[in-house]
Amino acid sequence: MVVLAASVCTKAGKPLVARHFVDMPRARIEGLLASFPKLIGSSDQHTFVETDAVRYVYQPLEELFLVLITNKQSNILQDIESLHLFARIVSETCRSKVDEREVSRNAFELINVFDEVVCVGGYRESVNLGHVRTIVEMESHEERVQEEIERNKEREAKEELARKAKLMDAQRREMAKKGFNSTGGFGSNSGGSGGNFGGNYGGFKQGNMGGGGGFDSGSSAASAPKPFQSESSYSSAPARPMGKGMQLGKKQTTTEAMFEAIKKDEGLVDNNQKAGAARGGASSAVSNVRQEAVHVVIDERISARVSRDGGLETMEVKGKMELKVSDASKAMIRVAMANAYSDTIQFTTHPNVDKNLFATGVIGLRDPTRPFPVNQALPIVKWRFLSKDDSHLPLSINCWPSPSGNGSCDVNIEYELQLDRLELRDVVISVPYPGSSDPVIQSADGHSYQVNRAARTIEWQLPLIDTRNKSGVLEFTVQDEDVNGFFPIRVSFASARPYCSVSVGEVVAVADGSPVAFSQDVVLMTEDYSIV
Repeated sequence: MVVLAASVCTKAGKPLVARHFVDMPRARIEGLLASFPKLIGSSDQHTFVETDAVRYVYQPLEELFLVLITNKQSNILQDIESLHLFARIVSETCRSKVDEREVSRNAFELINVFDEVVCVGGYRESVNLGHVRTIVEMESHEERVQEEIERNKEREAKEELARKAKLMDAQRREMAKKGFNSTGGFGSNSGGSGGNFGGNYGGFKQGNMGGGGGFDSGSSAASAPKPFQSESSYSSAPARPMGKGMQLGKKQTTTEAMFEAIKKDEGLVDNNQKAGAARGGASSAVSNVRQEAVHVVIDERISARVSRDGGLETMEVKGKMELKVSDASKAMIRVAMANAYSDTIQFTTHPNVDKNLFATGVIGLRDPTRPFPVNQALPIVKWRFLSKDDSHLPLSINCWPSPSGNGSCDVNIEYELQLDRLELRDVVISVPYPGSSDPVIQSADGHSYQVNRAARTIEWQLPLIDTRNKSGVLEFTVQDEDVNGFFPIRVSFASARPYCSVSVGEVVAVADGSPVAFSQDVVLMTEDYSIV
């Protein structure tokens, strides 16, 4: 069948929405629609009418007509089936009532839906109402994930502001008890021309003020044991030199400097910096290959929830393969896939992909005469893998807290790479810690970690985990015996090797089977990998 045009028009033949699928001038379509009401009788019960040149297949829609204009050689049964699908689509798009106002208001949506049913050239696509509804909704899992990340950032920022407000109120009350007034000046115990005092107010440490005798509230901090720390990425605040006292004529510290000092003192990390670091880690997982005219991107996301007592509760790997053709002369191709990792992988193909051909491991269009779209990243295959088997975990994490009985707890965190075929990059193991004091790091394989005081977590950073360093241990001590305070442990990593071993073996031309040069990018990343 060949559909020349589809239209929703009034009973007088005035088109409200019209879409032509073959090369026809606008005046020709308007003329055909204008002559349509004259061809049907008032008592005519048929759903089609013919002229010397075309056939009208129509259906009343309340006060309007849905009309398909086809050639006379078209199959009338297929035309009627297409008409019924168009009618259901129009009724669903104009939900309240199918009238001139609703059709005009949803004109662009109707045109987009018409294009999903009939392609350019007038040939019917093999779709039903469910397929069209899925395509029009354009639901994106990545968009939902990004929205959830943004909501979590907003919630964390609000919680951080509330925590800082409580901390500053507590510091004000503490300083009032020690003799400072509310403005941070001298109290009644300063004596003489000033007192030698030190204290923390909102992240600042006052220095020597005058030469008289007084007190130094910061002296106890100097006697605390100095923890083991990495030279590269330990984020504790650097020691601040003693101030020079009040100076006449010197400008006061700006608000921006105050906030910067507070963040340094409390070990806060900006959300923008975290997001930038995450984006940098994601980009490093994708190989910087030179893109050919045929480029394939394999993207996988892994989520896992592991019990702290051992045992995998659930693991899910979701992947997709996108094909982008930048040269129209190489758009008539077929893609041969390499073997998948497991028979339990659930594959889903694009509606235009030949499912019988895909069963043989080859990806091609149902219509071999149609090319792939040019300069458009088209998702052609999606897959999903589910498991509750511990051996399928790419990286296992074990936490061993050991309370000492005197108010402290020794903790050992151990990782082990379980799948030798993977290389995990930019690995970050985030371990929360209880208590009010900073942890003392005893040892850390890789010698790269960061203590985030704002989130109260230890970020153990490992640039690469492969067969050469399959396992490692982080040891630290905290002044708290709450063993539940070390969970949940969050893990993030990226890899340039797919978990499901899905890859492209070769790309060949449909015409003669000759090989076509192609490039391939692979990225595996975590979505929610936690030990609870």
